[in-house]
Amino acid sequence: MVPCALAVLGVVGVSVLLGATIYEAVVMAPNYRRDVPESLELARRFFVRTTPAHFFRVATPLTQAVLLVGGIASWTVASARWPLLAALGVLVLTDVITFTFHYPRLATMFREPMPADPAPLRRAAREWAAGNLVRAALLVVALVAALRAVATLMIRLGA
Repeated sequence: MVPCALAVLGVVGVSVLLGATIYEAVVMAPNYRRDVPESLELARRFFVRTTPAHFFRVATPLTQAVLLVGGIASWTVASARWPLLAALGVLVLTDVITFTFHYPRLATMFREPMPADPAPLRRAAREWAAGNLVRAALLVVALVAALRAVATLMIRLGA
């Protein structure tokens, strides 16, 4: 029962991360890329108190922890354990991509002084948006893996 509940929580966590990532792709990215540098100046003024990072820095590690504990709790059920650990691996990969690819572009867009030439800002916004689609695709993979684990555990419980 506990492994199934943890797997369901993992599905919920990955779903929330995927939804937030899709929101960023559909709502935020087009606004970042429009009328650079003015659009980024407005975004800089808007993101004074909190940013999407405040959400992801809590939701992602929490989801990773749930997937890890769920994988451990379902250790005796290999057909559930491995999908949960695969979902965790994909989330870790998305973090590696976030820290190595996305953060430098976000720094260009939001932290560094505004350059005289807007070309680096345009490039950073375009690359960030494309990279965000890669993250969304990876999160779909993680979601499918976690759903597979839930299905396996529910069948095992006879639910």
